[in-house]
Amino acid sequence: MERVIEREGCPLHYWVSGEAAKPALLLIHGAGVDHRLWRHNVEALAEEHRVIACDVRGHGCSRPMGAPFTIERVLEDLIAILDAEQIPDAVWIGQSMGGNLAQVAVRRFPERARAVVLVDCACNSAPLSALERFGVWAAPAIMKLYPRKMLLEQSARSISKRPEVRAYCLEAMSLLSSAEIVDVMQATLGLVKPEPDYRIAKPFVLIRGAESRAGSIAKQGPLWAAREPECRGDITIPGAAHCVNMEEPDAFDAAVRSFLDGLR
Repeated sequence: MERVIEREGCPLHYWVSGEAAKPALLLIHGAGVDHRLWRHNVEALAEEHRVIACDVRGHGCSRPMGAPFTIERVLEDLIAILDAEQIPDAVWIGQSMGGNLAQVAVRRFPERARAVVLVDCACNSAPLSALERFGVWAAPAIMKLYPRKMLLEQSARSISKRPEVRAYCLEAMSLLSSAEIVDVMQATLGLVKPEPDYRIAKPFVLIRGAESRAGSIAKQGPLWAAREPECRGDITIPGAAHCVNMEEPDAFDAAVRSFLDGLR
C-alpha cells in the first residue's frame, strides 16, 4: 500500500507490506535509485515482518526535492515515516547510501533501530588510506565535470554487469538533475569520517555481492566484521555485484531472514 507524508516541500512516498503487528523492517535504497530496488525482496521479507520501503527525498516519487538534501534532513524524514506508521523501532536495511544512512541512524537514534542490515555499503568510520581520502575529497568535483549522459551511464555501468539492472538504475537516476546527484553523493561521502574506536552498538550483518567493485567495500568487509562485537557475519553472495539484492534475490533474502531469525 502506497502512502505519502509531506515534509519541507517534499512528498515522501513509501510502501507498506505485511501485517501491522509483526516486527518492522525499513528498507532504504542507494543513491539515485528508489524503492523499486527492493521489488524482488519485499514479498519474501513480508512473510514474517511489516516492511516499509521508501523513496528517499529527491528520489523516485519523492519529488520535488523541496528543502536541500542533507543527511540530517533525510534521517528526520525516515523517522517521520516510522512515526506516521506508529512504529517504535525497526530493523534498518540499507543498500549503499542507504547503509551509510542506517549507520548514522543507529548511532543518533538507537532507540529507533533494533538491528541493522548493511548491504554493499562502505563503513562510515573505517580508517582510509591517503589515496582513499583523496578519492572521497575529489569525487564530487570530478562528477561535476562529467556530461550528464556520461555521468548517468558510468554510474549504471559501475553498479552491475546485468543489462536489466543497469537499465533500471539508469531510468531511476535520470529523474535527478546532475546537480542533485552531486549533492546526494557529496552528502553521503561526507559521512565517511575515520573513527577507529567506534563500534556499532546494535546487532548487524554485512551483505555484499562477490563481484561488487564499489569503492573499498570488499576490502573493508572482513576487517569491519572482525573488529565489531555485534557483527553477526560478513556475507558474500556469488554471482552478484553492487545491487546484490536485485541480482541474487533468493540468496539475499535467505541471508537476511537468517539474520532476522537470530534476533528472536
